[in-house]
Amino acid sequence: MTTPDMIAQPDLEAWVWSHIGGLAGVTSFAYAAEQLGAPGWLYAHHIQVDARAARKQAARDLAEQVRRAMLALAVTPWPDGVVCYAQATEGPFWLPDPDGHPRYTARYEIRVHPPRTGAIQAAPAASPPRRKAASRGA
Repeated sequence: MTTPDMIAQPDLEAWVWSHIGGLAGVTSFAYAAEQLGAPGWLYAHHIQVDARAARKQAARDLAEQVRRAMLALAVTPWPDGVVCYAQATEGPFWLPDPDGHPRYTARYEIRVHPPRTGAIQAAPAASPPRRKAASRGA
């Protein structure tokens, strides 16, 4: 058995936080990630973002600001990787904290892959086997 090629995945959580971390009352975390398509190339990250504020309307407005920032990731150049898809999968929806403080929650799926150059650290692929030409007689 051979060891799979090492593919350096960009740090999506840090990229997301660089866009929403400056917003007071916002927290985020990745709750799932999965590989899609070609092994090691495309990953889907599932991220939850909570928006808290002193009033319900302020929390709702903050959640909308976060939603816009999250969806803009798909069109924002990123030197460490490529966000090729960003979509809200749930919310924003009202989900007050257990103590009753205002909170809106949203979940996002963000698909990401490494930049096209320099990310794959593998030996060159072997040439595919040659096929024998079919005979014309018969």
